[in-house]
Amino acid sequence: MDTNKEIAHAVNDLITVNYDGERGYKEAAEDVKDARLKSWFREYAQQRYDFGHELKGELSQLGEAPDKGTSVAADIHRIWIDLKAAVAGNDETAVLNEVIRGEENAIERYDKVLGHNALPATTRTVVARQRNQIQAAHGKIQDLKNTFTEA
Repeated sequence: MDTNKEIAHAVNDLITVNYDGERGYKEAAEDVKDARLKSWFREYAQQRYDFGHELKGELSQLGEAPDKGTSVAADIHRIWIDLKAAVAGNDETAVLNEVIRGEENAIERYDKVLGHNALPATTRTVVARQRNQIQAAHGKIQDLKNTFTEA
């Protein structure tokens, strides 16, 4: 990554990841019946919204503007969650599997951005902290899945 434009593109990708995650969590909350899952999913939706806005601040510091919208891949992922939930009768385990898959994708995208040496130190700090919180969410969702699988 050599230019502000390339850095901005990478940060914009993470903004998209977070807004996709926010929408995905909101939809997942609608697809489950368990009140605990609804609560966790809503909390993570808010977290992703906050992450996106924090990254917008980083873009502003670079003198760049954020892109708008969600990714086509994420739109397809949300459709898959809806389809699987409908077919499985809103099976919590099926929804959790899809949420886990979404989190793994987010972690990969964060790791890719963190792999660039030219990322400004302040941006690197924000991205690394968010990545760690997404990893923690992934672990929590995995634990919740195990709980539902055992039940």
